[in-house]
Amino acid sequence: MKLRQAWFTPLFSTLLQERRVALVLLGAGALQLGLSLLGLPGWACPIKTVLGIPCPGCGLTRAIGELLSGDWRHALSTHAFAPIFLLAGAILLVVTLLPKAQRTAAISAISAFEKRTGISTLVLISLLVYWCIRLSGLVQVG
Repeated sequence: MKLRQAWFTPLFSTLLQERRVALVLLGAGALQLGLSLLGLPGWACPIKTVLGIPCPGCGLTRAIGELLSGDWRHALSTHAFAPIFLLAGAILLVVTLLPKAQRTAAISAISAFEKRTGISTLVLISLLVYWCIRLSGLVQVG
């Protein structure tokens, strides 16, 4: 029962409840994406810098930029989770900017969806599996 409870714990809706944190994440993500789209250096991945291996999210900024440019094939070969993270960012932006009543209703609906499906945990576990596959060399990156 505890495993089921942990699997279905809302993660994304919890983040949405903290408007300031969401705005900081959106701002940092937009800045990183903007720098990348302009061909300027952004923040280096601390995991890759310290350990010498890419983290599960390495390539997401570039892949999301490719998605926004309409290059879906290259975006998906750069990082298969780019559409999911782009969708999550769009939801984060919309819900964060909603007036309080609509924001609360949206967060409740997202929380109920997470509790019913376990989607957040599923995406995170899938991301880790995808990362392991990328590290093994079975999937060629971008």
